[in-house]
Parts: sequence; structure tokens; C-alpha cells
Amino acid sequence: MRISVLCDVDVLVVGASTAAVAAALEVRNAKRSAMVVSDLAYLGEDVAGTFNLWPEGIDRADPLVAAIFEHTGDGPVAPTAVKGTLERTLAAADVRLMYLARPVALLRNSAGRIAGVILAARTSLFAVTCRAIVDATRFGAVLKLANANLVTREPGAGCHWTIICDGEPQNLSMPAQQIVPPIRRKAKDGPKDFTAYQLHVDDPALVNDPFAIEHFLRAAVISPSVVAVADIVQTAGPQRLAGAPVAGIKALTDAQLTIAPGLFAASSMLPLASDAVATFERCDINIAIGRRAGKLAAAVPVDASREFIASTGGTPASAGQLGFAEAFLRQPQGHIELKSLAWPKLGNYDVVVAGGGTGGAPAAIAAARTGAKTLLLEIQHALGGVGTVGLITKYWFGNRVGFTDEIGALIAGIDASAEAQKKNGWSPEVKAAVYQKLLRDAGGAAWLGSYAFGVRLDGSRINGLLVSSPLGCGLIETPAVVDATGNADIAAAAGAPCRLIDGRHVATQGTGLSPRVWPGVRYQNSDHTFVDETDAEGVTAALINSRAKFKNDFDVASLIDSRERRQIIGEYEISPLDIMAHRTFDDTIFTARSNFDTHGFIVHPLFMMVSPDHDPVSAHVPYRCMLPRGVDGVLVTGLGMSAHRDALPVIRMQADVQNQGYAAGLAAARCAQAGISFRQLDVKALQRDLVKVGVLAADVPNHKDSFPLPKEKIDAAAAGDLGKVMNAAILIAHPRESQPLLLPIMKSDANPDRRVDAALLLGLMGVAAAGETLAAAVKAATWDNGWNYRGMGQFGASMSRLDAMIIALARTGAAAGVPVLAEKIKQLDAAAQFSHCRAVAVATALLKSPELVDAIAQLLAKPTMQGHAQTTVQEMFKHVNDDPCETDARNLSLRELYLARGLFVAGDHNGLGKKILEKYAMDIRGHYARHARAVLDAPQAHTGVEIA
Repeated sequence: MRISVLCDVDVLVVGASTAAVAAALEVRNAKRSAMVVSDLAYLGEDVAGTFNLWPEGIDRADPLVAAIFEHTGDGPVAPTAVKGTLERTLAAADVRLMYLARPVALLRNSAGRIAGVILAARTSLFAVTCRAIVDATRFGAVLKLANANLVTREPGAGCHWTIICDGEPQNLSMPAQQIVPPIRRKAKDGPKDFTAYQLHVDDPALVNDPFAIEHFLRAAVISPSVVAVADIVQTAGPQRLAGAPVAGIKALTDAQLTIAPGLFAASSMLPLASDAVATFERCDINIAIGRRAGKLAAAVPVDASREFIASTGGTPASAGQLGFAEAFLRQPQGHIELKSLAWPKLGNYDVVVAGGGTGGAPAAIAAARTGAKTLLLEIQHALGGVGTVGLITKYWFGNRVGFTDEIGALIAGIDASAEAQKKNGWSPEVKAAVYQKLLRDAGGAAWLGSYAFGVRLDGSRINGLLVSSPLGCGLIETPAVVDATGNADIAAAAGAPCRLIDGRHVATQGTGLSPRVWPGVRYQNSDHTFVDETDAEGVTAALINSRAKFKNDFDVASLIDSRERRQIIGEYEISPLDIMAHRTFDDTIFTARSNFDTHGFIVHPLFMMVSPDHDPVSAHVPYRCMLPRGVDGVLVTGLGMSAHRDALPVIRMQADVQNQGYAAGLAAARCAQAGISFRQLDVKALQRDLVKVGVLAADVPNHKDSFPLPKEKIDAAAAGDLGKVMNAAILIAHPRESQPLLLPIMKSDANPDRRVDAALLLGLMGVAAAGETLAAAVKAATWDNGWNYRGMGQFGASMSRLDAMIIALARTGAAAGVPVLAEKIKQLDAAAQFSHCRAVAVATALLKSPELVDAIAQLLAKPTMQGHAQTTVQEMFKHVNDDPCETDARNLSLRELYLARGLFVAGDHNGLGKKILEKYAMDIRGHYARHARAVLDAPQAHTGVEIA
């Protein structure tokens, strides 16, 4: 197995605590290089993650402690301040940082010394080589991989969890101890206080199982007065390092911190007496032990050996073919060849749902309700995804029937707010807790902070998942997986063909990370960046950027609110043509409803011809869209399903993804219980079950595939208004029948506008005969009002009529178009709108004329046209502002990148296009980097119009 190396450092620090930060800083003080890897989306789990925000009893003598609690007095510090302070401190010390990753194997050199780790992000494996490791994780992630001598921990004092309430807590079934002083919001209308409480649980059956206690607490606390809950339940865990327990950290010797040559511990896993373990809840204690471990690690001598052997800890599970998604790294530092990897078996389940978000939580609930043994994996520490952790707690559109109606009614019975009563909005804490309770009541299990990083295959069928959890990593055997990652992570690991940004275009819906101004804020939508969730480095940069952007707020969501991610290429791909032509299918499993909330720009020719409007439309989505080609044992839901990217705005709404997830969970359970593959499922029986629970209308099981449409409908579309979206959809969907109808219209219709409409349709379909008409139309036109990038609130056209005609003209390949287009390019200046630059860049790439190349180079040479790539966090910080819907940086980068692509593909001009693309290939915004690299690697493969 070939694994890319992300980087080489002297010391790797693993953990999300302040101890991890302190250890890395000590390494840098010794002038050695360091990297920190956190399995959370932030640093400071012992302060921000646990809501240990009050400085009472904290010794502030250490400068890092003082920085965390600067300006707080005796009052609480905001989680964002903690996280941002730790990030800025590491950046200033030149410490590399990565979020949402965890070691899953150790690397040793030929002498047996620790030499690095294999890291698993949600999507892939990659290596970091080093001379020493500090394990600052709560449950000893690296210690377990190293087969450290662990023993069962002595009985302790139970566990506790911190919640924040607006008023007194209601409906709690356990003791709650108030924390003072309150969190005070200062506002123009007067101060507002929020009170924190600690909940205590002493039941040994729960306390000794971190998964069980977290599931129990989150399912038990369902109260409208709860406005925020800590990510981390403070429990010591079932194990510790062997050795006679000592009374406190000051009594620990350096030898006890040294676990093996090159491996050091800096967490409550150290051999401490039960009453001393709780001291690790204090950040000053964590920082002190982290500094000690960091000094020891920094003293490990350099070992230049590059021969690596991987070990994963424990007894290997049964052999099988393992699959992993390809890592996306900007500058891999070589690679490592490994003969084999094997992990211990963690369990066996009928159904495993990977991802507990919008579709995953309903999928797990549906599967568990059938009696199937069900496990839900979720990397965050709450269920519900964008609708809870992501703070988008209102429905925009969506067909609010079935399971969506059920969950809405349950929330309305708890939450008296007006929006909850209308079943249109909700408290994120209430909805997350209701999901936990429904799953627990149905007998399902939830592993929070956990994710699948690979698969085991029997031929082309998945029969197991490789899982990374806070308690360790290993294999879960299962015959049925629901891939609810929203990013097709499981399907991609199994080798299913997937769609990502490539050299054709860089159109993707805008992304946000929502600020939480105060604990009581329920809803915050945002759209201020692009994030490729297959890009671990880019994800980390986006999280850091969000906290710099909203540094004065109480907190920032730890979930990236993506609206478009990696998608499978499935047995069927739903397209805008299907939606706008009202296509029906014989295997529909949910009916979505929304308008085209595009959050960006489109690439499908239909919407170059006719812009989508504000009116909502319905879309039947077939079962086959969840089946990845060439792989069985998995259904893919949500944003990862098989759909043209311009169809996603209609079918991605939360209400609809919830119902799709429920359908997928039901299908997975039925297949697991019957011992059949997903392709053998009786879809009609599934449809009848979905009718019973209200997900499908009663007539849907009787639907047939309505395509191809009969001749009379195609004739009527051609005879009608060509600028009507349904007519255009029918004609583009049936090119063999429609082109002979459009050609006479273009040549001889009495209405000149209708002749151009026909030419535009034909040109977008690549019909050469339309070239002459389009060239004349473009020449006669003047530059109209174009479009600059807009994410939030983008409806309607994202290019002008002239932009569309330019692309259509280039699609015809007409040589007569070259001088016409060259003149149009020369008329653009440094204020040129993005859509105009995009149109002429696409045309240049298609026609490859030296005359167009020269014109594009002249345009790029104008002031402000270049220099908008962001290749470092420091460059990203230069563009930071507090606008949750910022667009300027994206507009300038898109404009530059498209022009560089057109220039390079058409032959380039003194290497200018290549130079710009090489810069963007290192951009920390992953979509740009993917696009630029794809164009550089294969310029001739990506010359066509931007049609997926």
C-alpha cells in the first residue's frame, strides 16, 4: 500500500487539549519542529470543549494560561476566545496544525523506534513522520497503537457534563449544580444572563463506558431552557497506564511520562489516583504536564532512518481487501510503501450509518425501529448536522411530510417558540436531543466523535468499516452501510466512481461556518467561503479562519455548513432536465420540493438558456441515485447522492434529506435482515412502507418512467416559447428529436428573437450550424449587465444573455467567432464582472486561437486582475472580515482563475497562465487547488463547456 507523507517534523503532538498546545510550544522553544493533530474541530477541549470557562482556582502564572483568560477577571471566557488564542499562539510559533484527524497506525523504523503515524481524516489516510510523539488525547489514542501497558482504572467519582441555560433548567432528571458567575451578554437593550450548570452521573454501568454515558446524557436532557451544551462529557475513561497510582501530577516522574523510546504521555491516562484525575479538568494542570512532556520529546535525538514498518495495535481482524479514499495533499513529502495494515475487530452490526447529520440520524432511527442492530457513527458530538451543530435551524423549503413531519411534531411538543409550533424552526439543542432519544428508544447505539476512514470489501461488496473513535480504531463488520457523510466518504473508499471539482469548472455552492453570538442564539446562516471536505488541510484552514472572522462572538459552529460536496456517480443521475420536465420514475423514494437556491453559479446549458426563478418545483428522486456504480453494500444519501450539481439546489433541503435518510435506513435494515444486496431490494415494497409513514404520496408507487417523452410533447415544446424553462428542458433532453425542429426556426422564423433563441439552444448543444447566426448576434450586441459572484440569496441568472451566447458560439467551433470574441475581450477592463470573464475564458479554451490568447493575456495584465490566491493561513487572515456572507475575495479569485485556465488551455502566453494556475494549485481553498491542478495535469482533457 502506498501512502503519501504530509510532512516530516521532529515531534508530533496528538490531542485537542491545552496540554497538546503547551507540548508543541516547548518543542519550538527547543528549536525543534512540531505539529499538532486534533481529533476535534478546535483546540482547548479541556476549556472550550468541556465549558470549563470559569478561571476560579486556575493559576495564571504560565503565559499560555494568562493568554487564555486575558481580560476575563473572575468571569467566564468565551469558547471562541480560547480556541482562537491557542490557534494564534501555535501560528506565531510556526507549529503546523491539523483538525479532525486521528492516528490509526504507528510507523516504526527498522530499529523498532517510533518514526511517525498514519493519520486518518474522514476521507483518507496519509502519513506524518517524526522522531517523537506526545500523546495528549483523553483516552490514549497513540498509547493503544503502541500496545502500552494499560490497566482498568480504579472506581472514581462519576462524570459530569456542563450545560448552559436561559433561566432555570427544566425537565432535568438528574442533579444540577449551578456555576457562577453567569455568562453575561451586553446589548443595547440591557444585559442578558445565561447560567451554567453541571450535571452529575455516578452509575458505574454508564460511567465506565464513554459512548454509553454520552448517549444517555444527550438523550436525557431535552429542555427548551437549555441553550448550549458542552461537546465533552468529563469522564476519566475505563483505562489508564499501569503503575502504582500517584497522588498528583507533581509526583509524576519523567520516567512515568516516558512510555517508550520516543513516546510520551500528557493526559489523565497517566497513573494517577482517582481523586487526582479530576485535576486534568484544569487547564493550568494540563499545560504544566504538556510542557514537561514537550521538553522530553524535544530532547529525542534525530534518527534519519526512512525504512518504515506499520503497526496498528491489537489482534488483527479477519483478512479482506481494504479500501481507502485517495488523499488530497498539496505538497506531499514523498510516500511510504506498506505491505499490509490490519486492525482489531470492534463489533458486528446489521446496519452501520456513517454520519449522524441531516440524513444519518433519521437513517439510524429508521433502521433501529425495525429491530436491526444499528450503530450510528458521528464525528461531531451531537446529532443533526447542519440543522443542529451547524445552526441552520430553519427550513428554507422542502417537502415537510413523513419523518420530517414526525420530528417537527415532537419538537413542537417540547419547544413553545412560535417557529417550533409551526414546525418550521427549532432549538438546535432540543432537536439534537430528540434525535438521541429516538435512537436510544429504538435500541440503536451512537458513537460520537467517531468516523469511518476505510472499508473492507469482499469483491465489490462492502462488508465492514474501519472506524476511528476516541476509544480506539478497528473494524466493524456489517452487511449494510448507509453513507450519510454527505461527502460519499464510504463509497469513495470502496472505489466507487465519484464526482469532484476537476478541470472542467470550479462551480460549487458557497459554504459557511456559523457564528454563535451568544449561547441563546438559535439560528445563524452564513455563506462566506468555499471548502472542499475531502481536503483535510483546507478544512483546518477554514475552521481557523472562521474563528478569526468571528473572534468577538461567544462561539463558532464546529461543523462546516457545506451545500455541495463529493458525489457518487450512481446507477442514475438526476438532472435539472428531469426536474424541469417533471419526470417521474418507477423507483422514487422521496419527493423533494424547493426553488433553485443555487448559492453560486450554474454550469448546465439549460440554465444558460433560461434562468431558474424563485418559484419552488417538485422533484421525484429515484432509489438508483443512492446506488454507487460498481459497489454494493452501501446506500449514499444527501449531498453525496448521484445528481447533477445544478440539480442539488432543489433536492438538498433539510426536510427532504431527512426523509431520504429515513428511506435509506429502512432499506438497509430490510436488506440486512433478508440477507440480500441493495440491488435485490423489492423497491415497490419499500415504496409501500414509505407511503405508510407519509414519506411518499399514495400514487407514487404507481409511477412509471415518463422519459423519453412522446413526440407530440417535443413538437409542442419546439412550437412554444423557447425561453420557457420547461420547453427548453424538454428540447435539450431530447436532442435527436429537437435539433431537426430547431434548425428551421433558426434559419427562417419570422421573429428574429426566436431565431436567436433557436441558435442559442443549438449552440449550447454543440451544433456547428448555429455558428453563423450566433457570431452575428454576438457582434451586434454590446456588453450587457454581467454577474459578480454571489452566494447567499443568489436566485435567477448567474450570467448575462451575451455571456450565454459567447459560450454557445464557442461550442459551435465557428472560426468566424474568433475576431468577434477578440474584440469583445478587448472591451473589458479591470472592473470586468466575473460572468463576462468566465464566458470569454471558456470560449478561449474551446477555440484555442492565438488572437484570443493575446486578448486574454492583455486583460490579465490590467491592475487588480492578478494576485488573489491564498496559499497560507497568513494570506487568508489578510482577507478576514466579520461579514457572514462575504463575496469579494471569492469573486476576485474566480475571475483570475478562470482567465488563467482559458489562457493556459488555449496555448498560454509567456507562461502566464501556468504561473497563475501553479499558485492556485497551492491555494488553501481546496476547490481552487483541485481545479488548478487538474488543468495543469491534463489541459487537453478539460476544454469543453462546463457541463458535468
